[in-house]
Amino acid sequence: MLTSQRKDQKLATRRDLLLAGRRLLSDEGLYESRIEDITKRAGIAKGTLYTHFRSKEELVLAVVSDGFEELRQYVSKRLENRRGPEEIAAEIFAAHVLFFSEHPDLLRIFHQVRGVLKFNQPRWRPLRGCLRAHLKFLSRHLAGRESKSAPARRLQDLAIFLFGCASGTCSVFISAYPRARLQQWGISWSELMGSAANARRSQR
Repeated sequence: MLTSQRKDQKLATRRDLLLAGRRLLSDEGLYESRIEDITKRAGIAKGTLYTHFRSKEELVLAVVSDGFEELRQYVSKRLENRRGPEEIAAEIFAAHVLFFSEHPDLLRIFHQVRGVLKFNQPRWRPLRGCLRAHLKFLSRHLAGRESKSAPARRLQDLAIFLFGCASGTCSVFISAYPRARLQQWGISWSELMGSAANARRSQR
């Protein structure tokens, strides 16, 4: 049985590995990253990594899962005082853009995740669960008090559209203008989306 000190040490080692993995995946990519590079960055023996993760793919899954959880917490906080389907949808888009402007490493990682899933290789398929869980989370928020009658498929389609637009547009922006400031661009888009939602409500 592990002592409290050993448990804390084990958790700290896991956190170090996840942080090193996140940095390397962002810098080198899912395919190019090697276990040896991850353990070197974390300052941990290679054998130690396998006591926490059975493979590189399992470590990638943990990094991606934690990244989406961080994104969901960010989105949830920004949606606390939002009401109405248009306002919620606009804020979901804005929250994603602002999050990616603050966490460009996760923008790059999520972009790669969507890429590898298109090939449907068995070793990467578990990542699909992370993506679907996030879309389900967005669907639940979109099913607000004023839109509970909306079909589940329509809410899922809207969730796909919003996440795809926000993450895809951010990727294109950074690819085309690597020295530009995504945050300033994101704020402009957030204001535009919010104004459009307010305008639609006032016309009712």
